[in-house]
Amino acid sequence: MPVPIFRISMQNATVLSVAYLLVAMGVEASRKWFPFRWTDRAALTVEWIPARTLDWFGLYEPIRNAVVEDRMSIFAVRLVFGATSVAAIFGVAVAVGAMMWAGRWVLVRADRRRRA
Repeated sequence: MPVPIFRISMQNATVLSVAYLLVAMGVEASRKWFPFRWTDRAALTVEWIPARTLDWFGLYEPIRNAVVEDRMSIFAVRLVFGATSVAAIFGVAVAVGAMMWAGRWVLVRADRRRRA
């Protein structure tokens, strides 16, 4: 019976995305209502994934400039960062699922040749 690799990858990505967004919301709420020193560091850590992803695609600087020039609200930036995080997690899941599928395909094909 074949293993549904993409389904497993998508389920894992969904769980990871929900967990990531819950942690980000918790950190942001803590920054707002209980401004401890660790919350600023935690916020920078949570923002690292979307910031690097946007930077790889050349979109970080335009967003940063829009915030500095007051053309984009912090809420909009949070939405962009959240969507980018989810998209990055799902992108990695699709890539891993594709590599696992390719590896399984090679192994099954080699096993069929050996048995023939």
